Amino acid sequence: MKTLAKWLAVGSSMALLFFIVSCNKENSSASNSGIPSGESKVSVFLTDAPVSFYKVLIDIRQVAVEIDTATSQGSQDISGQWDDGYCGFDRDAHNKSVVWDTLNITPGVYNLLDLRNGTDTLLGSGLYSSGKILKVKITLGSADTVYTDSSTYYPLAIFGPSPSFTINVQRENISTVTNNEFQLWLDFNLERSVFFWNGRFMLNPYIVVFNYKSSAKIKGQVLPPGASPLVTAYSAKDTLYAIPGWNGNYQFSNVPVGTYSINFKGHNGFQDTTINDIEIDTLKQVKIPLVTLRK
Repeated sequence: MKTLAKWLAVGSSMALLFFIVSCNKENSSASNSGIPSGESKVSVFLTDAPVSFYKVLIDIRQVAVEIDTATSQGSQDISGQWDDGYCGFDRDAHNKSVVWDTLNITPGVYNLLDLRNGTDTLLGSGLYSSGKILKVKITLGSADTVYTDSSTYYPLAIFGPSPSFTINVQRENISTVTNNEFQLWLDFNLERSVFFWNGRFMLNPYIVVFNYKSSAKIKGQVLPPGASPLVTAYSAKDTLYAIPGWNGNYQFSNVPVGTYSINFKGHNGFQDTTINDIEIDTLKQVKIPLVTLRK
């Protein structure tokens, strides 16, 4: 998987994240004294899964969160809370408690393929009125582009009538730093998001929300650097991808429980190698022994 991460600090009990590798060790029962009363801080991070492109440029213009200001972040999820007409817990249109809050970000164009194997980058930060985070909405600009090699590129058209897309957030997706500071990660799966249709490259974002602190990880190293392998972890139900960095390090995040095989598909004449029976049965980090590919 890859990682595009940006910090979003928001004054409310919401947490948006894209992806961050370092985990905050603060006591979650305490408060961050730098956050004003009645507000919370949120951080938004973005990660993605690798694809066989040279670059994938995403133009992020705006990030917003939907909040139920009458409900605390720790409250259980309920049926219908992600419906477009949801007015808040035990609320109706006359006393609606659900609001959208635009986060303070740094708009820009980001190459998702630069952000992998635990690499992240800060998107923005801000405060929002405290409440329960229900959704994240991301609005894209017109500079989305796919490079098939270092010099050949094509516009990446947004599939559908709107440049915005919305992601539902469950309570378990959010990591608590303190009782008024939160984080969450959005896994931007490029393999499922970018496709070629009707003569054009299209973007239909496929995003999974997860809590980086409480998800399983697989990491390791494959050599030599010239092998340039694609690393695939697969089980009976899931398939994950990683492209190692220049030093051969790779990482899978948000790995579901299961028994995995890991295939290293070599290039430049290097032979493939597969490791079997990797057990993921808890939310932990599994370190794979060094793999060296041979010609």
